[in-house]
Amino acid sequence: MEAFYRGILSKVDVDHTDSLLHAQQVGYQIGQQIESLATNVSKDYYAADPDKRLSSAIIGKSIIISLLGQNEYAVDDARALFSAQMEARQEENMERLYGPNREAGEKFLADNAKKPGVTVLPSGLQYKVLTQGTGDIPKATQKVKVHYEGRLIDGTVFDSSYKRGEPTTFGVRQVIPGWVEALCLMPVGSKWEIYIPQDLAYGNRDQGQIKPFSALIFTVELLSIEK
Repeated sequence: MEAFYRGILSKVDVDHTDSLLHAQQVGYQIGQQIESLATNVSKDYYAADPDKRLSSAIIGKSIIISLLGQNEYAVDDARALFSAQMEARQEENMERLYGPNREAGEKFLADNAKKPGVTVLPSGLQYKVLTQGTGDIPKATQKVKVHYEGRLIDGTVFDSSYKRGEPTTFGVRQVIPGWVEALCLMPVGSKWEIYIPQDLAYGNRDQGQIKPFSALIFTVELLSIEK
């Protein structure tokens, strides 16, 4: 394991023809990942001061200290433990940066659920019927043609087929879960406003204007089921 630790700190490229050098090579690879992580996290953590950055050496040493506190690991076990620790650190950073989005979305949906005409489904999806159509209801395996507008809970419009001047056609299964659930309830000719919790939208993914853990609002007009 000493060779593994040296690889983390030195990041020296070595031949891995024996177990000792293989251990150091794995440590080197993990050291590279730590360097990349420190760079990416620094961009978020010090967004207001780009000259600052987190120390990859400190991150690496803290991981080694954690590993030293465990029982002896095989190199591959150490790699797995490292991956788990890095994932936990990334989740912590994501929560620190974007957790408030989740809280704001939950409050919005809780308040919205009390408004007249809003239906709340067991999944957490909410919708309000603006126009109720009388046509067929699409299946998840079908394609549909829709007009729509997507908004953040602060009212910011991030996408609109209305603004583009033409409807959009796609497979029902090709969109986010909140859309799939709503479309499979809507008769053709309907126009609904749907309110989507973050876990039925993009979750922890950053989609440009749509930041992680964002609840979304869509006005959706189901025009037809396509053959």
